[in-house]
Amino acid sequence: ICLCMTMTAISEFGPTKWAPLVLAASGAEPMVIVAIIFGLMAIGRYFGGEFVHKFDQPRVLLGSAAFAALGIFLLGTQTGSMAYVAAVFFAVGVCYFWPNMLGFTAEKIPNSGAIGLSIVGAFGMFSSAIWQPIIGGWIDSGRAEATASGLQGDAVELATGQATLQRMAIFPLILIVLFTFLIIWMRNRSTAKATTQGVRTHAVK
Repeated sequence: ICLCMTMTAISEFGPTKWAPLVLAASGAEPMVIVAIIFGLMAIGRYFGGEFVHKFDQPRVLLGSAAFAALGIFLLGTQTGSMAYVAAVFFAVGVCYFWPNMLGFTAEKIPNSGAIGLSIVGAFGMFSSAIWQPIIGGWIDSGRAEATASGLQGDAVELATGQATLQRMAIFPLILIVLFTFLIIWMRNRSTAKATTQGVRTHAVK
């Protein structure tokens, strides 16, 4: 869960930091992109209680990872008006990451208590220190490749940013695999628990 928390956090914080700068060079309005992302995140989190209760945290996290992967990929490939569509997919993907990671810890790992929530939250805050050096390497290599191809000025920054964002999509793609295993594990755990309770009830009778 702590590993997943670092990747959900960087999936949110990394593109949010770089996307407006990249999209400014692609013809999109950065402030509109920021407004779309944070506006949809606020709305999604405000009305997300019933949605999460209906589908359960692991399934919501899996769906969020899929939307986030698509959104980050689109942010790294689309220009102009399509960038706003990419921002919508990205916002829908990341808006449930942080609260559901903490909600999963509180509900599914209750014995961890307050310290469990603190540890998971700390890994989320620490994610930038873990992953930003790797992202920085992607930026340096992307800028070197763009310069070597003969691009100059804003074209270099656009190519560098797009290449970096496309690579950032690997984080939610990994999360899709991890959350799929989490759903399977939770299902098997529930089945085993129900079987054990049934055996105990039968023994008592």
